[in-house]
Amino acid sequence: MGVGAARCVRRLGAPVRLLAVAAVAALLGGFAGTPAAAAADDPDLTSFYQQKLSWEPCGKDLQDGARSDGTGQPPGFRKRLECARLEVPRDYRDPGQHRMQVQLIRLKATGPGKRIGSLVLNPGGPGASGVNYLTDSGSAFARLGQRYDIVSFDPRGTGHTDPVSCGSKLAPPSGKAADDSLAAKEKRINEACGRYSGALLRWVGTPDVARDMDVLRAAVRDDKLNYLGFSYGTKLGAVYAHEFPHKVGRMVLDSVEDPTKNQWQTALSQARGFQRALDDFAADCTHQPDCPLGTDEHKAQDQLRAWYRELSGQPMKAKGEMVDETTYVYALREALYSKSDWPALRQALAQLRRGDASGVLRLSDAGSGSAARPARADSVPARRVGQDDLPSQDQLALRAISCRDTSERYGERDYPRAERELTEASPLFGPDIAPTLLDCHSWPVAGDDASRDVAAPDAPSILLVATTNDPATPYQGAFNMARELDNSSVVLTFRGEGHAAYTTGDPCVQGQVDDFLLNGTLPKGKISCG
Repeated sequence: MGVGAARCVRRLGAPVRLLAVAAVAALLGGFAGTPAAAAADDPDLTSFYQQKLSWEPCGKDLQDGARSDGTGQPPGFRKRLECARLEVPRDYRDPGQHRMQVQLIRLKATGPGKRIGSLVLNPGGPGASGVNYLTDSGSAFARLGQRYDIVSFDPRGTGHTDPVSCGSKLAPPSGKAADDSLAAKEKRINEACGRYSGALLRWVGTPDVARDMDVLRAAVRDDKLNYLGFSYGTKLGAVYAHEFPHKVGRMVLDSVEDPTKNQWQTALSQARGFQRALDDFAADCTHQPDCPLGTDEHKAQDQLRAWYRELSGQPMKAKGEMVDETTYVYALREALYSKSDWPALRQALAQLRRGDASGVLRLSDAGSGSAARPARADSVPARRVGQDDLPSQDQLALRAISCRDTSERYGERDYPRAERELTEASPLFGPDIAPTLLDCHSWPVAGDDASRDVAAPDAPSILLVATTNDPATPYQGAFNMARELDNSSVVLTFRGEGHAAYTTGDPCVQGQVDDFLLNGTLPKGKISCG
């Protein structure tokens, strides 16, 4: 989505004086519009669609971004991984010019049973590495992996596929009249991205990634694309269905983005969603014997806000790092992605009550990847980024993809209203989400809203999975997506908490999804689990 299914963290970096945005735009040329979908029978694309992949064991360099200990994976799991490069045109309207190499990874089908083909995964973000995700989490798809080759990839601009770069350091503003406002900082970051990655930024949008997936489909010799996408991956899957309706195979979209909402509306719905999830946690906590919030729900909310104010005024030190209000909010948010993390959050808050912020710090770092849920691009609390540091590469990729996917450009005049409305939606999460609306301020490449058009009436029905209390991609978004697809897609409801229902381990959800992907059987009627 424009803001991203998981984009609720403030990302700061110190500014630098670089080329003016107008000058960068002039150097890069015009950027209006998104190319029309390229047909597989276009003679200029024949070499791409007929290429043969060379799979070989993945090198250590391709696993550096994944968890080094391989926690949660069976012995020898990583030795089964194979990697290859997929050649695609940077510009599908002019495929004879620049080419890109998309990094792929796969787990070959293990049997028993007849192999169906390849199942392509996207873990979300945008900006998250599919290579890292499969490396860390591939065994979570063991049943599907009996009859499918499980395949994932780093979308263009991310990971090992022409990653977006904005330099290494940002110089602080200089001079007496230096503008140190939040919008000015975002502008300097974005100018740096234009300077270092200007030739790439136009080509990282979701429609181009969807075209890459069709080339991937052909390269693995599948007539139809079988696909499982989480969070932002649901948007990517829907755009693929729009662009290539007759190439859609068995497609599952879990934790569905809402194509009817723009960036601002998405930010508001996420603020409300995370606040609702926090309310549920607090209510549950007051009934637990070890709850550090007491036994009164209203006082529990007061305590959560009190810690926010205290850490804002006086950050605490833990393990050599400063834990401030943003780190605290990030820890809360991380724990709300899965109800299984609620005990860890209760423990971290109990430590905080005793003056120990180490549990909060540990939870805030938990977003760097988990076998239990899809990876997310915004995995580092940005206020902990140094004064001269840029946001992480994943965060920069998220920014580049999101800004290419929207025409919205909010600036300094819009920020007071954004902060007010989002803080009203959630006094804890709203102030942390509001600055993300400035991410595209003076972005050097024009964006458009083409990726919000997901109409696919000629595509087969898709299985949409929605969690009733999903904070990042609220429940109603799945029904809005089904309506916009207009192809009789089915919504499977998971009545529960958290994000990415398939990865919760709920046997009902996994059974319904597996039955569809393995046997082609869609749930009938209004099916719910949990």
